[in-house]
Amino acid sequence: MTTTLHQEIERWEADLERIAENSAADDWFLEERRFAEAQHTITAYRGRILPILTQQPHDASIVHEIEHLIDHLEDLRNDLYRTVHPPTSHQEIAETVAALRALSRVALRFERTLEDVR
Repeated sequence: MTTTLHQEIERWEADLERIAENSAADDWFLEERRFAEAQHTITAYRGRILPILTQQPHDASIVHEIEHLIDHLEDLRNDLYRTVHPPTSHQEIAETVAALRALSRVALRFERTLEDVR
């Protein structure tokens, strides 16, 4: 059975919730939480979500924008590796993940619209 875009996005969001819960329960530093969110998001999108998006007739601009955000998220994650990183990297990671959530919802609506047409 193949997984759907909806299932993969729900899985990614549930994993982000677990990261938030674990970070609060275990008193992670903000850098640790943002790093885990970025790493997990990059892996989920590159490994599972983007392949589904590129196989379906989604709006190319949505896919391109998601790819651009993932590239940016990789840069931000790499910034956190450095001993001295930009003070805004934590906020930028949170904003990028939020933008990916929003675009994912758009992609899901687009997918539902296509299914309704068929």
